[in-house]
Amino acid sequence: MELQVPWLSIFLLAASLSVVMAEEDNQITNFLFDHFNATSKVTNIGDASIHQSNALHLTSHSERLVGRAYYSNPVAMKSRNGSVISFSTSFIFSMVPHPRNGVGYGLCFLMTPSTSLNGAISAQYLGLINRTSNGQPYNHIFAVEFDTVKNIDVNDKDNNHVGIDFNSVKSLDTHSAGVWEGTRFRDVDLKSGHNIRAWIEYDGESKKLDITIAGVGETRPQKTLLSKTLNLDEVIQDQMYVGFSASTGSSPLVEDHYILAWSFTTGSGKAPELDISHLPSFYIKTPNFYRSAKFISTITGFSDGNLLGSGGFGRVYRGCLASGEEIAVKCITKDCTEGIKEFIAEISSLGRLQHRNLVPLRGWCRKKQRLFIVYDYMPNGSVDGKLFSSDLNLTWAQRYKIIAGVAAGLLYLHDQWEKKVIHRDIKSSNILLDYELNGRVGDFGLARLYDHSEKPQTTHVVGTLGYIAPELIHSGKASPYTDVFSFGALMLEVACGRKPVDPCAAEGVILVQWVWDLYVNGRLLDAVDPRLGDDYDKEEAEIVHVLGFVCSNTEAQERFTMRQVVQILSGEAALKQCYLDIADLTPAALPVDLHVPLALKQCYVDIADLTPAAPTSLEVSQ
Repeated sequence: MELQVPWLSIFLLAASLSVVMAEEDNQITNFLFDHFNATSKVTNIGDASIHQSNALHLTSHSERLVGRAYYSNPVAMKSRNGSVISFSTSFIFSMVPHPRNGVGYGLCFLMTPSTSLNGAISAQYLGLINRTSNGQPYNHIFAVEFDTVKNIDVNDKDNNHVGIDFNSVKSLDTHSAGVWEGTRFRDVDLKSGHNIRAWIEYDGESKKLDITIAGVGETRPQKTLLSKTLNLDEVIQDQMYVGFSASTGSSPLVEDHYILAWSFTTGSGKAPELDISHLPSFYIKTPNFYRSAKFISTITGFSDGNLLGSGGFGRVYRGCLASGEEIAVKCITKDCTEGIKEFIAEISSLGRLQHRNLVPLRGWCRKKQRLFIVYDYMPNGSVDGKLFSSDLNLTWAQRYKIIAGVAAGLLYLHDQWEKKVIHRDIKSSNILLDYELNGRVGDFGLARLYDHSEKPQTTHVVGTLGYIAPELIHSGKASPYTDVFSFGALMLEVACGRKPVDPCAAEGVILVQWVWDLYVNGRLLDAVDPRLGDDYDKEEAEIVHVLGFVCSNTEAQERFTMRQVVQILSGEAALKQCYLDIADLTPAALPVDLHVPLALKQCYVDIADLTPAAPTSLEVSQ
């Protein structure tokens, strides 16, 4: 018996499998990809590939990658009179931060005259252009960027925006990513890992470009996110390749970039509708909520023998799940009201942060008056434990790696996450070490979250003596600069092997003052931990100590930002480039304002002659 198949069914089946229809006479190109596979008419360039989930994988979360993916055929984009014709495209994308890293840098929908990279580079250039070609009219590149890093060099609006680019990564116009719901604007986190749909439409007659986004499954917003009248005639050529580009930066500014489905058409029609019923999901779940009875019964280790440490808000134990996996569990048993407050602070901040230099939060639960927070177990303990309670001496290379890692983590907290996070309790006991001795910032019980444009509010002064910035004592207002001050103390502590304030020290109760005195007398390297002997990098040691001075400036605005610190530690910028008056590492070359350790007694009230029994007026954490 011969099987009869209607021709219409064959046509619809072909369309669902990514059909292309090019009508040369009226210059119409129309295609639809509900998924991608080896037979899809897509050309992958650079680091792009077809993922096993049938999505385009523009980049993985490795460093300095550039990936592009194009529809394989060039598209006729101009009418006979030389004007750009109307076009419409819709696609679904996902940008997924790695649990152990940050995010960066984003992806673009683009049109280019060829599929060649032409020297395009990664990071903030998004795989579109390079430093030389940026802004050059010969590029003939049109792009709509979905950017996840705020880069001051290219005037980015924020770290979560959509922008229109002509031949440059300095956008003609931008808008924070989100959805209009009537008169209310709701943010959409581009880097959440959720599937997001975009619509980009250009009217060739009115020259109007409309861009809209929404979460997959949501109704398309009636109001566009970004609308602008643009003449594309000088940028777009007769024949263009259409597709996507994405890039990553140096760790931790990396993320996976996926295109899950895509449709496109030229002419007056709308892009074909996408089938969203079978899309893969790359979303990484937030910390688990464990049911207390089951959770507690699966954990072993709540005994003094497994106590890892204790602080102002609870004890931390080494535990083991029934699966045999080791974890760290923080048990908060203080007054219930205060405990819940600090517990929620830690969950709401650390639970949503993802960076290789932050301690990952696994989950949480509550049982009556007891609150439990579950972390990845950090097998090498804390920095202060390694410095002061361990027979194993940290090498200089390990110390420098720890300092650089903590700096990267703080940069992420201050500038690279969706909110600005002020930790408020940076100290050596809160820096934990993983298997590879990477420094990870932990204990977010005192952390505060702010919008990037929001000014810090006055708070109760808490912290640890020696790490507290003077302005915090006077005003009660924590800021990124107060974290920088604490980090300056930490840097000197790690380099010198001495606590920031040591009443029992034979000389130099206040570490930064003692190191400064050595520096002024031309003996800076005498401050390096004597346990290292001569086995350390002298140039790095000088840099760390001078960074410690600058970050310890009693004037907050005179301190470096964490971005500057990271650039210096990584070698991307020289110390004298960030502090122009520092021509070389000599006291005479330093600006007068940097001679502030002499005034450090202001930070510690009456502790110039501090003894172990001397009281202080500050509330400090241990």
